[in-house]
Amino acid sequence: MKSLELGLDRRAVIRIVNCTLGGTVGCAAIAMLITYYCTARFGAEVMATTLRLAFYIPLLLAIPLFAFIGVKMQQLALANRLLVQASRYDGLTGCLNRSAFTADVIDFFAKQDLTPFPPTSALLILDADHFKKINDCHGHLAGDAALVAIAAVLRGAIGDDGVVGRLGGEEFGVFVRSTDPGAVGGLAERIRLGVAEDGLPEGGCTDAVTVSIGIALFTYPAVYEDIFKIADDQLYLAKGAGRNCICMMEHSHTPSDIRAMAEQLRSGFAEFDARPRAERTGEGGQPW
Repeated sequence: MKSLELGLDRRAVIRIVNCTLGGTVGCAAIAMLITYYCTARFGAEVMATTLRLAFYIPLLLAIPLFAFIGVKMQQLALANRLLVQASRYDGLTGCLNRSAFTADVIDFFAKQDLTPFPPTSALLILDADHFKKINDCHGHLAGDAALVAIAAVLRGAIGDDGVVGRLGGEEFGVFVRSTDPGAVGGLAERIRLGVAEDGLPEGGCTDAVTVSIGIALFTYPAVYEDIFKIADDQLYLAKGAGRNCICMMEHSHTPSDIRAMAEQLRSGFAEFDARPRAERTGEGGQPW
């Protein structure tokens, strides 16, 4: 995440200069045109004097005025951009915050409905193992440093192939736009090993920072909430398997298909139970 300082970069300075020059020239031209039409009948000497005044006075007044306005407009535009940035990014790790991460992923989901051959994507949910021990052993500043280190590993591993978000506390989300089972498994393993290697806290505590990872590999169309639930369930399986490990579920059917099949099964069982016993038994009185 970029710094929240209201500094002006080179492009902003160029825009201010262009605004100042354009505004000053425009004001001087308008002032001289009005002066010419108003003083032409008073003779050449009067007209020349007033035209000089009409040229120099706008220069003296317009240059600082337009420069001031240009600076304020650029600062306001920058402040608006930084406010949007601050509303989207986590201040500690620089990752997307939960709401921005969710919004970006849902937006990508929606666009796949218009794609003839949508990709296979993956959602990874990561959680730092025994994170409370780090805070208890080293203090919260060390815990914050561990979170920053985890975020750096995630961004380095994902690059431009996906987005990284801090979902809350020591939990992170990673969305990979296009992948396959082998690639996402290798990616998750690089993340797991990278955190274990780079996350060893300094001090008396010898517990390394590790992460458990739950993965949902899926195809479109899909519903984000259902995919998130699958990845989150896999994360808890990884936690139950001893932590510092990866659990992945390949989701070949869409969540809507699964829900539809479940409803059909429930309605079928209900109809079967409601039928008379004679209809529910076959020849010899044996149940179907």
